[in-house]
Amino acid sequence: DVVAGLAHAQDDRDWVALRRLFAEHVTLDLSTHYHGRPPATVTAADLVELARTTLAGFDCTHHAATDLLVRVTGDEATCRAHMVAYHHVPAGPGVADHCTMRGRWDLKLRKLDGRWLIEHWTVVRTAPWEGSPDVYALAAARVAPRT
Repeated sequence: DVVAGLAHAQDDRDWVALRRLFAEHVTLDLSTHYHGRPPATVTAADLVELARTTLAGFDCTHHAATDLLVRVTGDEATCRAHMVAYHHVPAGPGVADHCTMRGRWDLKLRKLDGRWLIEHWTVVRTAPWEGSPDVYALAAARVAPRT
């Protein structure tokens, strides 16, 4: 349910639902994804804001998580899910208007107050991009503050 909720909340741009999926502090590892950032521990609020600002400029996204491999030990769990994430932004003629990432999500969760919460989220890109990752910059430019 948490993995499905993670995909749906992003695609629905339901930031309240997204926040409910995370522990207060989350380690986010995007080291093999678009920006190549090293893992960092952030607050759940900052993670949701990052998701909001990253996705706001896209006309649509579609995150499909499949083939979940879950291991539960007491109040801790790990989950590996295959991931296909499609992102679309309007672009001019001859400019790629979409990007599809294929890879997986590796999640570490902890059960707190009867709810499973994500404490660690790794996005692993395992295949070449389809389309162009430059759509991230196009999407960001659509929501950048005008000066």
